[in-house]
Amino acid sequence: MMIARILLVLLFMLPTIGWADDQELSLNTKIKQLVQLRKATLDAPNDATRLDANSEFLKVLRGALDDQKSFKAEFDTIPQIADLRSEDKFFRMINWNVPMDDGTHRYYCFVQHYDRKAKQYVVTELKRGYRGIEGEERKVFNDRDWYGALYYKIITAKMKRNSRKRTYMVLGWDGHNEFSTIKFVDVMVITPKDIRFGEDIFNWPDRKNIRRVILEYKSSAVVSLRYDEKKKQIIFNKLVPLEPDLEGLPEFYIPLLEFSGLTWKRGKWFFVEDVDARMDDGKKTYINPPLPQKLD
Repeated sequence: MMIARILLVLLFMLPTIGWADDQELSLNTKIKQLVQLRKATLDAPNDATRLDANSEFLKVLRGALDDQKSFKAEFDTIPQIADLRSEDKFFRMINWNVPMDDGTHRYYCFVQHYDRKAKQYVVTELKRGYRGIEGEERKVFNDRDWYGALYYKIITAKMKRNSRKRTYMVLGWDGHNEFSTIKFVDVMVITPKDIRFGEDIFNWPDRKNIRRVILEYKSSAVVSLRYDEKKKQIIFNKLVPLEPDLEGLPEFYIPLLEFSGLTWKRGKWFFVEDVDARMDDGKKTYINPPLPQKLD
């Protein structure tokens, strides 16, 4: 009954959903609908109601992104979603999570870019964004088999001239469960055929043939993972177990105020044991994903 009442309220608030021709609605109208549906998702009292509201949110968002003008539109009025654009302006990601009652999250993401051959903007929806990524350092994922996460930084990689494959580094967050949190460095490859995550471009002393870097730690801890534009380094806290006998149990790992990093050279990201993590403005030694996403 609770689900029915909430959806009934939504239908009165948004009378066009479900009945009006999607093409007849202006992009601004759809964005206003998305604001209300996202609020309904975040305010829902339980998983079932939350997922119902999010399902409506998905339908409206798909329609909004099908509008060719949407690539230039801002979606920043929608609460607690990430709208990221690559520095080369080639693509944008619209990415959000749905928190569940058991402390886990479900993740959703759309990638929008311009297809020169088709001469239009195309939208790719990443699928299966509800699965954990523990132990998945060596696997390559694609847009039909996505591990699910919130991204907060896109780093554009150098490309060969006239290459149709574009490569980016992405930094992400996963509120894994009530015991541990994950941050990671991944490789995102966009080709005319698909989108892939993971590539063998990391040189790490005790991790062979890894395709992404995964940092898992105690859920109550605050861990930095950021890109230093000036130094061209990816910098992160060193992690250690609370006690020596907890070695190998990441839910008991906490950060030190010491930092390691990744530096790009000879076509790979090389692990660096100790780096200077001081930021240029001298105010902070670390940063976290945007606060409106409530990731910590």
